[in-house]
Amino acid sequence: MSFIKRLGYYLGGFSVGLIFLFFFFNGKRTQCNYSPSARVKSDIQKKAWVFEKDFYPIQDTLQWFAKTTVDFSESNIGTDSCNIYVMEIDDKIFSVKKCTDTAYFSR
Repeated sequence: MSFIKRLGYYLGGFSVGLIFLFFFFNGKRTQCNYSPSARVKSDIQKKAWVFEKDFYPIQDTLQWFAKTTVDFSESNIGTDSCNIYVMEIDDKIFSVKKCTDTAYFSR
């Protein structure tokens, strides 16, 4: 089989696959979080947020939360009930207690 024929079969299959993916993922909020920090932040965003009374003043919570970084060396992960993540933004350190339905933010 010549190279041109193989290239034609490849491009035909590739285009059918692209069309399938276009219709399959059309309208869905599909995202890929590869880093552990992005997966933790994505999971916390899906939960209900509860802030303690003397927490830092925040104007826009979603933009503020997108700029945070997770410090895994200080976090308490792998507990049975709730994981506690230490996060930082603009030299402010706080902890997030991530339970099954709720995320508790504290200083």
